[in-house]
Amino acid sequence: MTDFDLVLDRSETPTEKWNKPALLKHFGRDDILPFWVADMEFKAPPAVCQSLMKRVENGIFGYEYKPDSLYEAIIRWYSTRHNWNIERETLRFSRGILNAISMLINLFTEEGDGIIIQPPVFFEFKLAIRDNKREVIRNPLKQINGAYRIDFDDLEEKTADPKTKMLILCNPHNPVGRVWKKEELQKVGEICLKNNVLVVSDEIHGDFVFNRNRYTPFASLEDEIVQNSFVCFSPAKTFNIASVSDGLIVIANNKYRKEYDRLAKALSINKTNTFSASAMEAGYRFGGEWLDSLLEYLQENIDFLKDYLKNCIRAVGMSEQEGTFLAWLDFRGLEMDVKQLEKFLSMQARLALNSGYWFGREGAGYARMTIATPRSMLAEAMRRLERAVKEYKNSVS
Repeated sequence: MTDFDLVLDRSETPTEKWNKPALLKHFGRDDILPFWVADMEFKAPPAVCQSLMKRVENGIFGYEYKPDSLYEAIIRWYSTRHNWNIERETLRFSRGILNAISMLINLFTEEGDGIIIQPPVFFEFKLAIRDNKREVIRNPLKQINGAYRIDFDDLEEKTADPKTKMLILCNPHNPVGRVWKKEELQKVGEICLKNNVLVVSDEIHGDFVFNRNRYTPFASLEDEIVQNSFVCFSPAKTFNIASVSDGLIVIANNKYRKEYDRLAKALSINKTNTFSASAMEAGYRFGGEWLDSLLEYLQENIDFLKDYLKNCIRAVGMSEQEGTFLAWLDFRGLEMDVKQLEKFLSMQARLALNSGYWFGREGAGYARMTIATPRSMLAEAMRRLERAVKEYKNSVS
């Protein structure tokens, strides 16, 4: 079983998170601890590594297809862990979640159409919309007693505009950590169905849920809503295999599925990568026990982070983390503007975190931190932050 306390050297691979030119470009220095890219500092499950090594030893890497056993492993995983019975005929593959979202945007909307996002939200959604010459429509989340909620009144108003054709949902939500309840998803589905707005649900973090919260796949709702939706997911986060996994899409609507198949064929993206197929199947087939251990470790990291902030850095808060391995930290107590905070974190605290405003103006004063790391690395980050906050407070007092 994986030792999650083991600190690994990732300098031998071209990893984005630790890349010094990237750190210098985004944060102004390259000698900082990185917590910005949403991958984990842990080895993939042993079964995944063994499967890949076995496949390499075979030595023949010609054209291949996706075996029945891969489909069976995916379907069994979601049935067993999430009580979601995926029909094989509805399951499709893509190069990744963002690739899937971009394809769906191009298939089912026109240039100039409006697409709703719910900021503060994963910044690549906005880029995908704008890069494909669609209009970003904002349905900001609202905070009630410190907790994030969907603004359903605003959603009603935005979906009623005939120009609005699609909603990109994040379930669980990146970066605020909400795991949407079934009744919340149901209401989203009903509003969008009533107004002929398609729902594209990014559920890549669905396996990361804490404190008795429950992940509800959007495609597990009532059929009329499901027929109006596309659910995108992947084992990339679950098993830390982002560079050797595909995106998965459940398309229940037969008409939409045929249109997706046509575009996938036209773009020649319906080929099989043998290493992705091997890694995905091994993870879904044999990675359950590993994930259970990981979730326990991540819960301990969450508890450690909350306690440290409460006891040692009271000026910094943390949103309640129902899901994902991404902490949403609240720095508004330091009373800095966004650029001042960004510089403070990189230059004084010597940490690479995602600035909250990257996720939309609602994220101003916040930062996102990937906490799927050995606890010693997380502890060092907190010590750096504690020292920096104390020095800052002394300088302004």
